[in-house]
Amino acid sequence: MRQREDWWEYTKRIIRSYPALERKANSTGPQAVTATYGPSGGRGNTPGRPVEQAVVNRLTDKEQRRYDAVRAAIADTEQMKSGRQRIELIDRVYWKRSHTLFGAAMCVPVSERTAHSWNSEFIRLVEKYLDLP
Repeated sequence: MRQREDWWEYTKRIIRSYPALERKANSTGPQAVTATYGPSGGRGNTPGRPVEQAVVNRLTDKEQRRYDAVRAAIADTEQMKSGRQRIELIDRVYWKRSHTLFGAAMCVPVSERTAHSWNSEFIRLVEKYLDLP
């Protein structure tokens, strides 16, 4: 078996973290633009402080870099031949974590060799966008 570089496992962890980063990036939701009046004075469980909440839910610079790298790799992959199938394979293995690479290959369906190739290409794409040293 070939020895993998340190970035290989690191990049796979970043790919696995994408759903959580996406939830966080999209968690700001609709923002109220009017003040909250009443006995609570705008405090408590009321949505009276949308700007502060948006700042709290904002991705850190490191998280944003990771999120952008995976999004860019997804966009590139979708433009490839069999792009939808490739993303389905990645989704089952990394994001849903419902299948091994072999099991996801059977569902897509592609050969195990093709699944390994698509998986490696996706990992390398994410690594390219991360611009790791």
